[in-house]
Amino acid sequence: MGERRGFTLLEVLVSLSILAGTLLLAYRIISGAISAADRSERWTTASYLAEALVLESVEGFPDTAETEGKFPPPMEAFAWKRSIVQAAHKDAREVHVVVRWTSEDRVEELSLTGLAVR
Repeated sequence: MGERRGFTLLEVLVSLSILAGTLLLAYRIISGAISAADRSERWTTASYLAEALVLESVEGFPDTAETEGKFPPPMEAFAWKRSIVQAAHKDAREVHVVVRWTSEDRVEELSLTGLAVR
């Protein structure tokens, strides 16, 4: 009989198991990267929304108050709470803004503080 060319069944099984392990690892890495990018996008959006609320509050000299609500669509997934309190100086107010949202069954929040002066 002549020389046979090709792979044995054992070689094929070993190479398939190596390929499967590599593909599984690649899937986990890509899946983690997509999740991190999505979370980063939500944090960036929350910081922009919080900054907008603080800037809106410090444009004038606000009265002390505590308000809360939800952002209009398409940002309805984000809720906010704004507290305006008297600062140490009589002509200043502290503006505290907290933006909350749910991410992967966890409530996350971002806090931002500003100062309004006369």
